[in-house]
Amino acid sequence: MKSEEFDWMVYHAIAWNRATTIPALVKYTGGDAAAVEASVQRLVSYLLIERHDEEYRALSIEESILRCHLRAGPGIPLEIEDGVIKIPDFARKGDNA
Repeated sequence: MKSEEFDWMVYHAIAWNRATTIPALVKYTGGDAAAVEASVQRLVSYLLIERHDEEYRALSIEESILRCHLRAGPGIPLEIEDGVIKIPDFARKGDNA
């Protein structure tokens, strides 16, 4: 199976809440732990899922787009932590130079 197809299977397992941890994803997909870990890392880097403790969840379209803008747009003074959009202290003080 191609990595793209495996990523699609892993993504849907997470998005449909069928499996949200690495052990559950291994069991659900029938893949080995290394393949699941690699897939999850790709999905995180593609801004499709996020990790919170040991569980993964699919990002909404809005979250994904916002994270893409934050990653690509230099100088945007926002952070996302555990699904909460925050303004860093330096930006609140007007000290973002």
